[in-house]
Amino acid sequence: MRIMKYYYIIPMLMLFFSCNKDIQDVTIKGTVHSADNKEPISDVDVTVICWKYGNSPDESYSESETKVVKTDKEGKYKVNFDKGAFVEVKVSLEDYIMGHESQAIYDKKNTINVPLKKE
Repeated sequence: MRIMKYYYIIPMLMLFFSCNKDIQDVTIKGTVHSADNKEPISDVDVTVICWKYGNSPDESYSESETKVVKTDKEGKYKVNFDKGAFVEVKVSLEDYIMGHESQAIYDKKNTINVPLKKE
């Protein structure tokens, strides 16, 4: 009879953890650099889109948050989100092919470097 109690607890825990895949307090940082010579590119707009599961029962992304920041003189950028599961980083600059990187979020701190190629 005692073992019977655990048959109800385990599926409930699995359900709870399967619906709660967002990582809390996410930091996305990286460097935008030239694909040709690896030199950092400063003063570039970086668009970061952070997708969230929220309370989605079918494990699809239910919402997103977008932030736009500029790279510093060393080509570095950094943004923070309250939570997230997947991130896209887009960089566009005149005379360059648009840079795009994306990845799933498994940790609080994530580094995504974006190389840009000349047209």
